[in-house]
Amino acid sequence: AQPRSRMFALLLPPALSLLAGSAPSPAAPRAGRGARMAGGDVPSIIVGGGRIGSALKELGVEGDVVLRRGDTFPAAPASGPIYVTTRNDDLAGVVAATPPERRQDLVFLQNGMLGEFLEEQGLPDATQVLLYLAVAKLGEPPIDGITDTNPDGLTTAKGRWAEAFRARLAGGGLTCHVKQGDEYTKAMLEKHVWICAFMVTGALHGGVTVGEVESAHASQLRALVDELCAAGEAALGVRLEPGAFERLAAYGRAGGHFPT
Repeated sequence: AQPRSRMFALLLPPALSLLAGSAPSPAAPRAGRGARMAGGDVPSIIVGGGRIGSALKELGVEGDVVLRRGDTFPAAPASGPIYVTTRNDDLAGVVAATPPERRQDLVFLQNGMLGEFLEEQGLPDATQVLLYLAVAKLGEPPIDGITDTNPDGLTTAKGRWAEAFRARLAGGGLTCHVKQGDEYTKAMLEKHVWICAFMVTGALHGGVTVGEVESAHASQLRALVDELCAAGEAALGVRLEPGAFERLAAYGRAGGHFPT
């Protein structure tokens, strides 16, 4: 059940909290604003002006507002997604600063399993995104989370504003799947196991790169992935599709130069 999700709680250092994913294929040239609106994107509030927040603004539509620390909550847009791109430890403050009537519009893009936190905030059905995008530097185009085992991408969203988020990424040539229920839970578990297993294995070997974890320490990595997947399946009541280790290893290869 969701309240048990903190068994895997992991807060990443700043560099990795924005490393939501990586792959060798940068975003395609952007479509015009009108085309993205027609595809389902809508004016949105973006909380946070860092790499991910700035990338979402660049992919966005006329009427978007970027909300930075200390800013007053804007009157417009009065509806639509509120993309939260802050660190995990800022989330409670973001919820508190959002007018109660707009909190159902919050879209959480953080790493980790947020189920228990969202329930505590009265937001069990909030839109969530498993973000597999990497932005190396502020202002650079995002790199899509495409691997040799998942050529259609890995970013996944669920909830009220999932389709709007998918439309925003599609306008920039980026991929996103929309899943609900157990299908989303399984995708969430795999992504969290990837973070935990790769970061722990890398730390045990002096902070080697993600690619070195996959290439030089595969047996140790596999044992950890298998254990975490089994524990996660039992805790969440789901069964992952066969080949979880191969999928996670492929993602490690795609983002091989990033640190652990």
